[in-house]
Amino acid sequence: MKLETIINSTKCYGCGACACSCNFGALKMGSNGQGFMYPILEQSKCKNCNSCYKVCPAVDDNLNKIRGAVKIGDVYSARNVDSEIRRKSSSGGVFYALSEYVLQNNGYVCGVVWNNDFTVRHILSNMRIDRDAMIQSKYIQSDMNSCYKDVKKKLEDGRSVLFTGTPCQCAALKIFLRNVKTDNLVLCDVLCGGNVSPGFFKSYLNYIEKCKNDKTQGVCFRTKKLGWKQHHIRVTLNHSIYEGARRDNEPFFSLYLAKNIIRVSCFECAFASKERITDITLGDFWGIVDKSIDDDIGISFIEVNTNKGAEILKNISDQLLTERRDINLAASKQINLRTAPIKPKNYDEFWNCYVRNGGEYTLKKYSVFGLRKRIKMKLLKIAKVIKIKSGMLCQNARGSQK
Repeated sequence: MKLETIINSTKCYGCGACACSCNFGALKMGSNGQGFMYPILEQSKCKNCNSCYKVCPAVDDNLNKIRGAVKIGDVYSARNVDSEIRRKSSSGGVFYALSEYVLQNNGYVCGVVWNNDFTVRHILSNMRIDRDAMIQSKYIQSDMNSCYKDVKKKLEDGRSVLFTGTPCQCAALKIFLRNVKTDNLVLCDVLCGGNVSPGFFKSYLNYIEKCKNDKTQGVCFRTKKLGWKQHHIRVTLNHSIYEGARRDNEPFFSLYLAKNIIRVSCFECAFASKERITDITLGDFWGIVDKSIDDDIGISFIEVNTNKGAEILKNISDQLLTERRDINLAASKQINLRTAPIKPKNYDEFWNCYVRNGGEYTLKKYSVFGLRKRIKMKLLKIAKVIKIKSGMLCQNARGSQK
């Protein structure tokens, strides 16, 4: 089976297209020791048809066939006109506007929702209650389950579908649908900083639950309690709340932004550039300095890549406040528009520690959940305050001499 060359390398994206394409039940998705999803082969059921290999986005030949020659590449900053929708969204509320347009026209939306165990999965639905569950970024890698087949069936039935996902998931769907008419499909990828291990995230929640002696009821990665830029996470438990922000070196975000907890294939990502493979690309538009626009509730980045994408954006223009932008303004703050993330020097050490010692030990060693780290961060904060006060005293002294 050709796919084994991908499974046994650093290239597998964990998108699940191979398992969905197997008609003999020889492949299923399962977790490795790091908690990432990989295809697992039951050799006795494999017929060596290589249908799995033919849908894999990590295969260069497959990827080259779906890359278009002509792209529009128009870039906008955008904000939903409804500030409450923006507050509920991770960024500027563009996904809500896109999905609302599709649902109003009797279409389906495919996006990510939470499972009861706080893993995440893609679902396909035409119900607003499900669409509402898709709002807000989930930084964990999602289980695609049967969504590739489900989207294919709706398109064959003549229904319209909006699919949102990471670039590798969008590529997998595009390859999976290579023999299907896709006029009614709108592909929307999100600017991705790397797929986080679901197993690691579960360890993170387990440690919070242990400290709080409580059980998780909900997670929100981007509450905007401290504004859009702070990446403020809230874990709601039965009788208590855990919360933290990027500025405080919150453990999940500090490890995510350092790229310790993302999939190894993300360091070889074939999609991290200004050239996209979808109709529309969405993300955060960092770098806007105009205070009349940046009210710290959220601004979306939009790159329109195809005529289909341009048409749907035109159809929702009354729901958005948009400004034409130079893509380089966004690319200066979004590394995934320039190149794949750089693998940390301690990446292998981190995961060896996790596999050997478990999540709690690793979190204490590498994050402010550990006492030594907490003391160090406290001392750094005190030193910063002393430095600021010393600078103010010097300025006052110079002023009095004048």
